[in-house]
Amino acid sequence: MEKSTKKILLVLLVLTAITAVGVGLNYHESRENIKYLEAAEIQIINKGQEEESLTMQDLEALSPTDFTAKLKSSVMQSPEEHSYTGFPLEEVLFLAGLMPEEGEVLSVGSVDGYEVPFSKKELEEMENIFLVYKADGKYLRTYGQKDAQGPYMIVIRGDRFSQRWAKYVCRLELTEE
Repeated sequence: MEKSTKKILLVLLVLTAITAVGVGLNYHESRENIKYLEAAEIQIINKGQEEESLTMQDLEALSPTDFTAKLKSSVMQSPEEHSYTGFPLEEVLFLAGLMPEEGEVLSVGSVDGYEVPFSKKELEEMENIFLVYKADGKYLRTYGQKDAQGPYMIVIRGDRFSQRWAKYVCRLELTEE
């Protein structure tokens, strides 16, 4: 075998090992996150400290809001308007004791590893960011079911292309910028 072929094989072997470790770590985290989804809970992490999780029963202390928003995905020809029921994210954060200050960021985490960061300014925009549990009058289906998005999803009314929407929400985490 030529020297250059050996080098290429060695590089491929190292990359394969790194990928396997990454997949294993992500798999473990995803399994942990699925526990929250199955219980319809949202993990709360405040500057590295895990706090008590939020349940649907906790959220029911808030008044749900019905609203419409346009969903646009890469497989759609044009945006589709849907009705949603949920809670303004700012109210959920207040309930969880996670009110960001200047220099802090709220990350919304999903079971599939997707994360959406929000600045304090974005969170203060009234009637823009919602934690949703119903779409078109029906409860969101849970991870693993056909056409699932829930039990919780983040909908941003002002996001023209729905790029920062997050389905399968299982974590709210407050960190320093």
